[in-house]
Amino acid sequence: MQNKKVTIILLTLLFVAFLLSGCASGIQLSEHTAANRNFYQIFVGSFYDSDGDGLGDLRGITHKLDYLNNPSGKDTLGVRGIWLSPINPSPTYHKYDVTDYYSIDPAFGTMEDFEELIAEANKRGIDIIIDLVLNHTSSQHPWFLAALDEIRNDKEPFYRDFYNFTETRSGSGYYPTVGGLFYEAHFWSEMPDLNMDNENLRAEIADIAKFWLDKGVAGFRLDAVMHIYRSEAQNLEFWSWFVDVCKEVKDDVFLVGEVWSNEMTIMPYFETGLSLFNFPFANHDGTINKAVSSGNGERLAQEIERYAAEIYRRSPSGINCVFLSNHDTGRSAGFLIEPEKKKLAAAIYLMIPGNPFIYYGEEIGMTGAGIDENKRTAMFWSNTDKTGITRNPHNTTNNRTPEFGVSEQFDDPDSLLSYYRQILALKSKHPDIFDGRVTWLNVENSGICAIQTGDVVVMHNLTDESIEVALPVSGVKMSGFLSPTGEVAKLSGDMIFIPPYATAVLG
Repeated sequence: MQNKKVTIILLTLLFVAFLLSGCASGIQLSEHTAANRNFYQIFVGSFYDSDGDGLGDLRGITHKLDYLNNPSGKDTLGVRGIWLSPINPSPTYHKYDVTDYYSIDPAFGTMEDFEELIAEANKRGIDIIIDLVLNHTSSQHPWFLAALDEIRNDKEPFYRDFYNFTETRSGSGYYPTVGGLFYEAHFWSEMPDLNMDNENLRAEIADIAKFWLDKGVAGFRLDAVMHIYRSEAQNLEFWSWFVDVCKEVKDDVFLVGEVWSNEMTIMPYFETGLSLFNFPFANHDGTINKAVSSGNGERLAQEIERYAAEIYRRSPSGINCVFLSNHDTGRSAGFLIEPEKKKLAAAIYLMIPGNPFIYYGEEIGMTGAGIDENKRTAMFWSNTDKTGITRNPHNTTNNRTPEFGVSEQFDDPDSLLSYYRQILALKSKHPDIFDGRVTWLNVENSGICAIQTGDVVVMHNLTDESIEVALPVSGVKMSGFLSPTGEVAKLSGDMIFIPPYATAVLG
């Protein structure tokens, strides 16, 4: 045990030296756009409370920007992108039922607060994308209320055509309303679906996108992409149109869509110009957790290559947006129980080429499953200092917190947070890891996941035993390694030694 502690201390000193020498001004990456970054997903109401009312807000995020990327390199995670959950006015805590697409929910602050957040984030090299919910509005949105008024008073239809009203119930997801009509609401009666066949509505959508892009957002996370229409062909046409609309305003706009389904359903949407979240790799039943559980690194490497190749075939500019969990799924610390496997899984998904997304609190081992509120609880900043810690969403039954908060984990070189920081610091040295073409490398050992992106080789040992294999590529040198056990990865001639659950980066 004493030897392990000494080894961990030495590794920490090496890592600090790396930060000081290679990243003297914080996490430094080559010049690249928002379509080439590590992202951090923030559920705004649960992140940081700046005014003591118990609810997270925009000023709270501004206050914590240095945690996400500090130019000094001190006490920072090292991400350069943020996805904000919906910030528009809404009657619910989750705010996926918008009542005004052009405003900030007063509970989160003002437009001036948002503009300050954008400006301060940009100073730190952080781009921000916001959640844009286009499948439906709130039933309290002025458009929907005006539509009901038109029906009730037999007025010339205008807003009525923004929604899908029918004279008969056309299956599930239709609800009765005034005039003996029914309206479509796929997710909930209070979220009426929009009718994107209407050209006036499309013009409004274009104005909304331009409004926020002009405000300085780098792009959008697009909700419920596969539900705009009930037809895939119509969905693809709509999103191709939307991509073109956004690119007219901002050439390098980053648009990432939620198609919560299998690979066969997801892949056609890359052809629209969108990037997509990689749901098949995520969650407890996804490719990453299955590989970590089975120890089959070879199969994982093959799947990484195959999935990336399919994206490239559909869209050479398409970006693989990998994640372990998000606001709708059970948190990853609930299915990655062992500390070493939490760290291994983090290294795997953050090192897959593309734009990975860290769900807030994932880096400190927050848990939550079951009802949605349980997955969206307060960010745990400290065991002792409760400043800024929000209340949990109403109805949550999850009162569990990690053993240690952010401040305590910063001080512990063996913590999960410290490991996330090491991963991102090492990755920052190799832009090819973000956008290189992926090749699976056969090292003739099923426990090793070995992939090459550009001139960089990333190798993970998915087993609980040390493994020594021949180098899969000649002429490479050890750029760095990550080891949950404290053992050292090393090269010897044309062989590489990788400790249990460790990661080696060669270039």
